[in-house]
Amino acid sequence: MEWSLVLALFLGWLIVVMFTGIPVAFSFMVVSCVAIYIMLGEAGLMQWILGMQAKLSNFTFTPIPFFVIMGEVFFRSGIITRTMDALTNIVRRVPGRLSVITLLGGGIFASLSGSSLANTAMFGSLMMPEMMRRGYSKEMTTGSIIASGALAMIIPPSNQIVMMAGIASISVSGILIGAILPGIVMLVVYIIYIIVSCIRNPSLAPTIDEDLEVDIPLSEIIVTIFKDIVPLLLIIKIVIGVILTGIGTATEAAAFGALGSYILAIIYRRFNFKLLVQTIIGSLKTTTMLMLIIGASSGFSQVLSLTGASREAVKFITGTITSPTLIIFAMLAITFVLGLFIEQAAIMMVCLPLFMPLVHAFEIDTIWFAVLFLILLQIGQFTPPVGMSLFVMKGVSPPEVTMNHIIRGAIPFLLLDILVVILIILIPPLATALPSLM
Repeated sequence: MEWSLVLALFLGWLIVVMFTGIPVAFSFMVVSCVAIYIMLGEAGLMQWILGMQAKLSNFTFTPIPFFVIMGEVFFRSGIITRTMDALTNIVRRVPGRLSVITLLGGGIFASLSGSSLANTAMFGSLMMPEMMRRGYSKEMTTGSIIASGALAMIIPPSNQIVMMAGIASISVSGILIGAILPGIVMLVVYIIYIIVSCIRNPSLAPTIDEDLEVDIPLSEIIVTIFKDIVPLLLIIKIVIGVILTGIGTATEAAAFGALGSYILAIIYRRFNFKLLVQTIIGSLKTTTMLMLIIGASSGFSQVLSLTGASREAVKFITGTITSPTLIIFAMLAITFVLGLFIEQAAIMMVCLPLFMPLVHAFEIDTIWFAVLFLILLQIGQFTPPVGMSLFVMKGVSPPEVTMNHIIRGAIPFLLLDILVVILIILIPPLATALPSLM
């Protein structure tokens, strides 16, 4: 059977199964299993099972439960709330301060959750009531909350980054470090946009008397920073520093982070047996889900490999297209379009097994491409008409906030993300400079 027919039938069948409502991971597993059995029989099926087992046994994925535990501890112990309160005092006089706080808090929580939807839901519930009470425009409110969620996939350490590295078979440490500068650039660009917009049009985020009536002494602000912000940032810095300096692997760095989160909970007197049980159970649930997705993706990759579809597709494309620039734009365009309709995990599972052979064939820097791919994935999360973050935002919004308000609020940040993508394409060291120091 021709490789193109195999690929078309497989992807078509996969789409049909996914539309039945079966979870993504199980859809991939069922379709891959049946396809392998039909084409290669019992021997192929056994090879497929052993291949998945080998993939899931890979040391690459061991940071995942530790990163999840970090996020669980910081969230369930209330440490994130302390940090948000501290940020509120620091940026009291900044135009659009609640939007800025949302982004700063989102940047910190992003490094712990790795989930754009979780970030959007959390800050929608936490910040929206207060922003609406203070007269912030619906577009500014929803846009800044969605943007805080957009940071979750990019700012390390992130479970999505680890999962992508496993699916694409590239360095976890490399992507984690490579995403630092792009994540910071995104955060800074977002904040600049909000401040400039609020200066030009103060009605977007009115400043009310209670923002200014209490003059907090500088000494108190400094104490707050060192008490409620520095400890959390120190743990994140240790995790990234261990990887960047080569002191330890991503797994060892993640373990340091998990231990540090428990120590911080003890220092703040928030640790108890209930917290320990909740964080372990939460970590088990999330890790199991991610490992199922990775295993299913491995099965899909093996179908493409064992049937020769991926090999022949690479031969065909490299023989037809000779420009690396053209192939990069084609892959990014496909990722963007799929992001309009399909969730992130499914896009990773479908695209990476097809894209990575092309990346290697055209000698494209894998870290640079991975960072661009991640940003395009998160752009899809809040791109109309079906970006999942838009619906999560609508779910936590009061009735007077319509989907039209949410879309209008998201569009400026969508354009800013495209600007960041262009910057990384024009200035590759934004993604490759730090990994080159490892």
